[in-house]
Amino acid sequence: MEERLPTISIQPTDDPSLHPRPSPPNYEPIFQPRPFPFRKSSFQARSRPLSIESEIYIVQIPKEQIFSVPLPENAITAERYRNPETKESSHRNRLVCVIITLLVVAAIVGLIAGVVHNVFNLETPAFSVVHVRVKNPPSSSHKTSFEITLKAKNRNERTESIYSSDGEITLLYNGHKIGSGKSPEFDQAADSSKKIGLELRSSKGALPEEIERSIRDKMGKRHVSLVLKMNNVPVKMKSWKAIDVVCNLKVSSLGDSESCL
Repeated sequence: MEERLPTISIQPTDDPSLHPRPSPPNYEPIFQPRPFPFRKSSFQARSRPLSIESEIYIVQIPKEQIFSVPLPENAITAERYRNPETKESSHRNRLVCVIITLLVVAAIVGLIAGVVHNVFNLETPAFSVVHVRVKNPPSSSHKTSFEITLKAKNRNERTESIYSSDGEITLLYNGHKIGSGKSPEFDQAADSSKKIGLELRSSKGALPEEIERSIRDKMGKRHVSLVLKMNNVPVKMKSWKAIDVVCNLKVSSLGDSESCL
């Protein structure tokens, strides 16, 4: 017997026919259409064979999100590996700035130390007795006075000295005061020497016998040792100071006005 197959009929519908999307030039399809398998012995198509058409589907895959700025928790790590040369140069610049700052601070400290040294470590003036002269000897009715020529030397090269007349000056012989007076008032330039005159008057009472003999000696044979003291003499050398001066002198004879050993 001959087996009969039902006839396949296609009914027309109102749906529009599918048309393939035009392919771009030089396009080679990735997937080749494969014909639907069938058995010749069991199936025979009596109608027009159906053609299988290929279609192209475009699938858009979203791109990964790329952050131009790293996340806060990864910013330090990213910065560490991003520009190592820039970091080295920044460290070098910081080191140079620290060195320059230290040099400037050292220069300022040195300048301040120099100013303090010049102000507070000034050299005190030096004094020396040039000669001693006795005026109004004890034989006269007036008090005996001692005229002393003093040489003052300012040892500061850039600082002048200003002396006030508030200091006390005494002349001693063997610890006994034989004359007293006030310190003179004068100015002295820096790094200079100056002679000043002192006038000391004897105190009430008689002078020591050895002093009177030396005053009467005109030959210069009776040597006497005296001590000249100046206490609390105000001296201004950029700042006011009170100095004490002690001069130990020896004269050949008080009767010889020009003899001072």
